[in-house]
Amino acid sequence: MKLSEHVEHIRSLIYKAFNNQFSRLGVGANKLVEIEKIPADLISKRQKIEVLIDSHTGETGSYAEAREKALDELTFTLFNRLASVKVMEAHQLFPPMVTKEAEHGDRSFGHKMWLEQNPDMRSEELEGLREYFKHEFNQLGTSIPLFSKDYPYALLPYVIELNEIIDAFNAVDKDPQVKPTTNNQTQSTSQSPIPNPQSLIWQSDDILGWLYESYNNVKKQAHKDSGDKTEYNKVSLQSQVYTPRWVVEFLVHNSLGKLYLEMYPDSEIKDDFKIANAPQKRIREPKPLHEIKLIDPASGSGNFLLYAFEFFYKLYQDQIDNFGADYDEDDIPQLIIENNLHGVDLDDRAIQLAQLGLWIKAKQKRRSTGSLKFNVVSSDFFLPEYTEVQHIFESDQSLSAPQKKLIQEVWADLQQAYKFGSLVKVGEKVKLQVQSLYDKQKRGEMDLFLSAEITQYEAFEKEFFTNLETAVAQYATQQGNSFLTDKTKDAITFLRLITQRYDVATANPPYTDSSDFGPDLKKFIEANYKKPYKFNTNLYATFIKRCFELTNEQGKVAMIHPHTFMFIKTFEDVRTYMIEKSHIDVMVDFGLDRVNLFGPGILLDATFYVLSKSSSKEKGLYFNLTTNLQEKFKKGKFLEALNDHCENTQNERVYELEQSKLKIIKSYPFIYWISDEFREKFKSKSIDDVLFVRQGGATGNNFRTLRLWWEVLEEDLSKELDDGKKWVIYQKGGPFLKWYGNNWCILGYNDPDEYEYLSTHGNRLPSEDFYLKEGVSYCSSGSKGTSFRYMPENQIISGAGPGIYPSKEFDDVYYYLAFLNSKISFYLTSCLNPTVNTTQGDLKRIPFAFPSQDVQNSINTLSKTNVNVKEFVSSLSFINPEFDKAAFYFFKNESELKNRVKKLFDKENFLNTLSIINEAIINEKIFEVYELTDTDKAMVLAKEGESIGALSVSSAAKAAYLANEVDEFSLDNIRAYIQNLPEQEFEASTREAIENEFPQLYQSNNDLEEFCIRHQINPINVWYWFKESNIIPKQRMNDLTMEFLADLLREILMEDDDGIIPLVPNAGEKVLLDRIEEKFMEKGFSMAQYSSFDSVLGRELNDYINNHFFKNFSDHLNLFMYLPKTPFIWHLTSGPEQGFDCYIIIYKWNRDKLLSIRSRYIEQRERSLENRQSDLRAKSVLSASEQNELDKIYKQLKEIESFKQKIDELLAEGYKPVLDDGVGKNIAPLQKKKMIAYEVLNAGQLKKYLNADW
Repeated sequence: MKLSEHVEHIRSLIYKAFNNQFSRLGVGANKLVEIEKIPADLISKRQKIEVLIDSHTGETGSYAEAREKALDELTFTLFNRLASVKVMEAHQLFPPMVTKEAEHGDRSFGHKMWLEQNPDMRSEELEGLREYFKHEFNQLGTSIPLFSKDYPYALLPYVIELNEIIDAFNAVDKDPQVKPTTNNQTQSTSQSPIPNPQSLIWQSDDILGWLYESYNNVKKQAHKDSGDKTEYNKVSLQSQVYTPRWVVEFLVHNSLGKLYLEMYPDSEIKDDFKIANAPQKRIREPKPLHEIKLIDPASGSGNFLLYAFEFFYKLYQDQIDNFGADYDEDDIPQLIIENNLHGVDLDDRAIQLAQLGLWIKAKQKRRSTGSLKFNVVSSDFFLPEYTEVQHIFESDQSLSAPQKKLIQEVWADLQQAYKFGSLVKVGEKVKLQVQSLYDKQKRGEMDLFLSAEITQYEAFEKEFFTNLETAVAQYATQQGNSFLTDKTKDAITFLRLITQRYDVATANPPYTDSSDFGPDLKKFIEANYKKPYKFNTNLYATFIKRCFELTNEQGKVAMIHPHTFMFIKTFEDVRTYMIEKSHIDVMVDFGLDRVNLFGPGILLDATFYVLSKSSSKEKGLYFNLTTNLQEKFKKGKFLEALNDHCENTQNERVYELEQSKLKIIKSYPFIYWISDEFREKFKSKSIDDVLFVRQGGATGNNFRTLRLWWEVLEEDLSKELDDGKKWVIYQKGGPFLKWYGNNWCILGYNDPDEYEYLSTHGNRLPSEDFYLKEGVSYCSSGSKGTSFRYMPENQIISGAGPGIYPSKEFDDVYYYLAFLNSKISFYLTSCLNPTVNTTQGDLKRIPFAFPSQDVQNSINTLSKTNVNVKEFVSSLSFINPEFDKAAFYFFKNESELKNRVKKLFDKENFLNTLSIINEAIINEKIFEVYELTDTDKAMVLAKEGESIGALSVSSAAKAAYLANEVDEFSLDNIRAYIQNLPEQEFEASTREAIENEFPQLYQSNNDLEEFCIRHQINPINVWYWFKESNIIPKQRMNDLTMEFLADLLREILMEDDDGIIPLVPNAGEKVLLDRIEEKFMEKGFSMAQYSSFDSVLGRELNDYINNHFFKNFSDHLNLFMYLPKTPFIWHLTSGPEQGFDCYIIIYKWNRDKLLSIRSRYIEQRERSLENRQSDLRAKSVLSASEQNELDKIYKQLKEIESFKQKIDELLAEGYKPVLDDGVGKNIAPLQKKKMIAYEVLNAGQLKKYLNADW
């Protein structure tokens, strides 16, 4: 099993054991059994459980939720106890307690020794195993609070279940799939097993952290599947990722380590660790090491704290050995834990692990380590309403009314700690009040009472936190509740931690976007972190601000989180704050890495960095690991670059930049890698100055308003401005496609009722003045980047497909379309925002260089050609409104259908090659317009790749291409360019390797351009070699054949009187297969061509239309991930026996047609089957085939009876399909009753349509 699977198995065993124990104690799922019914010897235990549940009820709001929380806490506590014991055993801190060995009678060594001291326990169940663990835990409890018998969640399962849990822990040791990795992380592997000693697994520093992350996997998945917003109590589930040790080391070295070197620049530490830009002279006043404080405000299981312990230990040794500090080495572990390390987390369970990990560290350094006072605390405590403690605070008669109000507000803040952890600002209100009085004094607003008020508030501030601690402690004592008393200690520690300031803050905070915040979390974050700077866009941004607040004036902040803050417009305030309030010491732009960073399941582009709050004239240091580098090599390349920098050796991935230069580009994106000359170009006019970039309408309900163009009657589609037809093309983005296309979606914009809805819902049709005008649209999101397309007039833009429109200053649409599709534009866009979502703000900031008139005219011509090419290619597929005719209607001089397809592929390849060559010329001309230096041009091409249309070609391919000009697309404008392309004769093996991949051409986004980029080959060569070969990409041919068939079926069904054609015989009409054959002949195809159709289709035609077409057709029309499939031909079926099957077309479908199927088609089919059934039954003896036929007819008639009942139900329920309501709404009732041959809608879509209120 994987490690995560072991963890889940153990968790479920413990949970089940405690749940059973609750039941035995009368702690039911919904209520408590009267305590009088509980055996006397269980009453004290029952009372302890009641205290736990009562304590959680105020927090959770109900008995059932409080019971569940108590179960969760008990489960995790025992999990942590046993896991930490395994770790301590591995480090040989005491004899094995959990690990059983055969030589000790399948007991642990500790249990064996205990039995020798307590021989009377041999007769107890499992030799007193439960009592043994109670004894050992109590012994550990003298040093570690988690093991104390007074710990709130100190409970053990019954002995049989406890033994099963112990065996499950020991199974981890023996599983060859679980092993330590080279990254010092214990993980699962699918590779061959290797020797796997238990000590290596449990000795890893990371093991407790990995266990914690794995522990929550089931809940994390459940939360993800629910689709719910992320509330404060789900934050750790939504975005919990464990920081790899090597990243932790780098951040600690370059924050704490650099701070230390700023005080002690001659320390040997700089020789032992890679610390970037280590100071050469003292720039910070030294202070005693035990006064240097580090905090992790979202500590989790303590990964940063655990390594910081090790690093602090080395610093103490350095102080003792080299600077004469008066520290005793035996005292160092305690000094670190009680003075240097601080942490806060929402999760009690994570804090347990952090404290355990630190205690183990201390114990390893000094075996005699006893109890320690940890400054690592959970904020998961509950405080009562202020009215319950008011008398404690107001016993001081000297408090003024404003001070009393202030205390009440601070108490309310502290009450929020269990929800928002270290983000709660308990002390800020008091400090702000005092500061406001000082500000008055500075402004000269003195009066007779101001000085006295300042004195009073200074005294109040000085005593405030002491009084607050006293009040909290007194409250707990008065309640007489041991659980509350213990948790109150956490509250006091928490209060102290968040009201003092630190030298270093480290964090890998939760990553939750503001759009996913639950109501409570959203309200809190916006109230506390939105002004004056907006740190409310993502939870990690909020923690950036909190780390700044928690550190002192010369503090350092070291963090890792997603890189979105570096570029996206919504993080502009975060960048501004960083640039203006701190110095960027070092920033590692790491990008996506599922190997060395967070694991294969986490798609996250990460950045980690260290900021100094003190000013510095040093250039910021940046490492770029995002370009031209496979993920598996990133860690090694980064460490190599770091080493090179520390050794003063040049490295292409290292950049230095004056921080002020980040402000040259509008909204301050962290573009650190471009030259000063390139950066200067951002001072010139931008796209926003010369063009109109506009966001379009977001409907607010795509299911209600949006259609694909084939879902409505063609005569209702608007083709021209002011034709008044209801449905207008709506740019919705779609897959990566340059120049032209993706014109699939439509809105009822010209319908008064629909217009009224769109005007009052969603974003209410912004930028409407630009609708229906000629311009450029683009896909605003996509893993391949942004692609721009010509948008003719009479179209509407959207949020996902915004528009870029001409202005009086620059009105050449085709030129700026070409510019936007150029490599320099892609490069600039990726600089401004390297995420998959390109915003209008990103495009607006792109610097725009004006071309000369000659260059403009030349590029305009090339751009128009590319648009025309893509428009023609669009006309070849029936999914596009430009569709003209299907593949088999081309090249009619070819008798073989396959040859027609091959010829069409050759033509398509020729035209796509033409477009790619044009792009290469456009790229060269745009480079000239921008006057880039050779270095900057090389930088762009290194990122975006060379233009494949400029690569070398074989002389034969060049000559053939120039000789095969297509009539409609002249090569005159580019003939000279092609003739001047460098020539290269290719090895036969090179050509063969490329030809071997031709069968995959046009599959899975492997279009001609992608194919050529991957092979770094000019498309002219590919066109030529493909043309010369006999290879036809099978999947593409099958798709075109399916489209041809669908087009044929559309015509057949539209010509039919009612648009219903049966697939089964004797249903009142000629079956569909016969109609297809007739239509073939009518279209001029020969019988030989009809007979060969199966081979190009890839299946026998009758089998295909009965069993495969509807699914393939529906899937083929699935153009958008979040929109439903919308087939305009439906396959209705009674079931697998095909009692009755038919095709219908949506353009003729209505309630009467459903009734007609019931009363006409099915009746005739049923009567025919009954007559045949009677004939067979009349026979005295039946052959085997006749008996099989009789059995099948019986099943078919039963199936038909059920189908008729479904139709009756639909009619009774008021089923009344309306074409303009769309396929989804009209087909949903049929799918619910399982009347169609394939489930077109997923579960969520089906539910939405069935509950639709339009």
